[in-house]
Amino acid sequence: MSSTSTNSIYGDAEARRRRTLDAAIALLDEGGYSALTIRAVAKRSGTSTGLIYQYFVDKQDIFAALLSESQLEMADFVSSLPREQGLTPLLESMIPEFARHWARVGRLTTTWRDIEGMAGSDRDSMRELHASVAVFNSALIRALTESAAAEGSRLIEDPALIHLVLSGLKGLSDTIVINVAKEITPEHFVNFSARALARAITE
Repeated sequence: MSSTSTNSIYGDAEARRRRTLDAAIALLDEGGYSALTIRAVAKRSGTSTGLIYQYFVDKQDIFAALLSESQLEMADFVSSLPREQGLTPLLESMIPEFARHWARVGRLTTTWRDIEGMAGSDRDSMRELHASVAVFNSALIRALTESAAAEGSRLIEDPALIHLVLSGLKGLSDTIVINVAKEITPEHFVNFSARALARAITE
């Protein structure tokens, strides 16, 4: 195979996969989970359904890949945040980025679960998703712990803490995405929420 062919969208496996995922994101933005079909993804990405099936079993695999990608991107983002200013500034920086990822794909997880029952756990895509969730959770706990220590406080030692934080981030993100709190500025909402969440998880 020539280098030209190898570097084209049809010859580069990673480029095809990326184009497929980008097309899937666009479809989710436009029509939600029901708009995500292999045929629609193929049309949007300019490839064939046969090519897509080389990389994904079905649309559940595509959605799981998007979720995995989102988790790993958030893990990298959280790991890059400074800790020295304390817990509230960390959460203030984290909430808008979490909301961006929530708007892109996270908010549709419940729909995915309700419609599809989620894919079987024996799939590679689901194993990768579980692994990416563990990576993000680990990065989140490390950032929270180090930021709390920087301000002279410490996190409450309870296995429920990570679930409280994740539930809080999801709820806050949903409020931001659907713009429920119209009577206050987004900046005020994020600052207030970050301070409240920081108080809730520290001793």
